[in-house]
Amino acid sequence: MDDRIARIQAKLAALPPTEKAVLNPVLTEQQVSGFEDLHGIRLPEEFRQFVTRIGHGGYGPACGLLSMDRWIPRRMAVHAKLTDPFPLAPDSYVSAWSGDEGGPTLPFPGTIAVVWGGGAQYTLLVVTGSGRGRLVEVFTGSDVVPHFHTDADFLAWYERWLDFTLAGHDDLTWFSHQMAGDEPELVDTLLKGAWATRRNAAAYTFITYPGPSASLLDVLAQALSTEPHPVVRTTILRALQAQGEQGRDLLPAALADPVPDVRCLAASLMTTNTRQGIRLSSSLSRATGFTAHRRWPSTGTASSPLKRWSCQTSPGPSRARAAPDRADAHGRRPTVT
Repeated sequence: MDDRIARIQAKLAALPPTEKAVLNPVLTEQQVSGFEDLHGIRLPEEFRQFVTRIGHGGYGPACGLLSMDRWIPRRMAVHAKLTDPFPLAPDSYVSAWSGDEGGPTLPFPGTIAVVWGGGAQYTLLVVTGSGRGRLVEVFTGSDVVPHFHTDADFLAWYERWLDFTLAGHDDLTWFSHQMAGDEPELVDTLLKGAWATRRNAAAYTFITYPGPSASLLDVLAQALSTEPHPVVRTTILRALQAQGEQGRDLLPAALADPVPDVRCLAASLMTTNTRQGIRLSSSLSRATGFTAHRRWPSTGTASSPLKRWSCQTSPGPSRARAAPDRADAHGRRPTVT
């Protein structure tokens, strides 16, 4: 634990002054134990170490870390009893992506709020339940299914935030969906990971990954063609778009996807709104047979012929994509024997 604390402190010190990386003073053991006694729980050890040795509240994702007086927000009924278990386990929400089942609604028992993301968005720390010690993203007053961050505990989560900031990720608004790792590790997870949640996180990370190698485009194209879970395929499409024109040139492959939502997103990402109307690159125009620059309405791609063509119920026999083996309810790849 000591080396992890020292590593985080060193990375905080390495941040540029523009980050204004200031944390509130640490809590005393008496303050922490008082909170625990009041609510009948013990905080996860990694979080305890952070607030008693590094700081509590202040610099962090979104609007920053919340101080102890805001761990149970007053302005929203976010929580039930902290002694009641949080009802979801890590990776258990994946089946809800397909609409098979709903997620829990308010309140969110067994958690404290550690980050307010603005509006109805919170990052919660699970203190009771099978996900104890993990971070979970929720939207209060909404049927949006909570999703777990991939990090094993609070220290890993916070260190990933520092690593992303120091590495220069283009946009940290995707942080809750992403994961730690260098490019080879992320590629291995994307292509071979057993859980859809982690493959999805790897794909999300490539949306903002700084300095990707020249081979990443081929990796993403391979992943798009072999990925069994449609939600992960949509994230791979966003990662392809983020690679620039060469990545966008690979999007037409998804127009033959068996899932309408995947085809719709591909069509949306292939177009650009201009004052003259909807525009396709010349290579995409050749791939789809649509004119590169048409005076289709520029108020959004929903009304363009390209999107209407791609969002029909079936891609049609001439464009049908062979559906991969179906993943199970948790998005795990089928075992090959």
